[in-house]
Amino acid sequence: MGIFQQFLNEKHISEATVLRLSRQLEARGDEDRTLTRKRSSKRREKETQGKSYTELGLGKPRSGRGVSAQQLGAALADQPLPRRVRGKLVRAINAALARQGGGTADTQALFGGVAVRSGPAKKAAS
Repeated sequence: MGIFQQFLNEKHISEATVLRLSRQLEARGDEDRTLTRKRSSKRREKETQGKSYTELGLGKPRSGRGVSAQQLGAALADQPLPRRVRGKLVRAINAALARQGGGTADTQALFGGVAVRSGPAKKAAS
């Protein structure tokens, strides 16, 4: 049994709850669609092209994709996961803990020493 699985068992959080909360937290809403529209118009307009998103007060919209059952299964088996998936799992667990009245969990408490999965190495420019 892995570190993530032990944490879920100790806190009495089911796998279905994690999947449901992740889907709800990452769902795109009206504000996310508005942000996406504003960010794309910023890239098209000449006067705003030189400015950054933070200068214009444009945050990042949510991805719209929660954690999949396959990704949760990999976390339960202590397999390496990408940083974004780990972040989504941490947000879902913290939402479940907040509903229970508990504290918050960090990545180290959930995943321990399990390595982060990285993608293929980028080729150096020749």
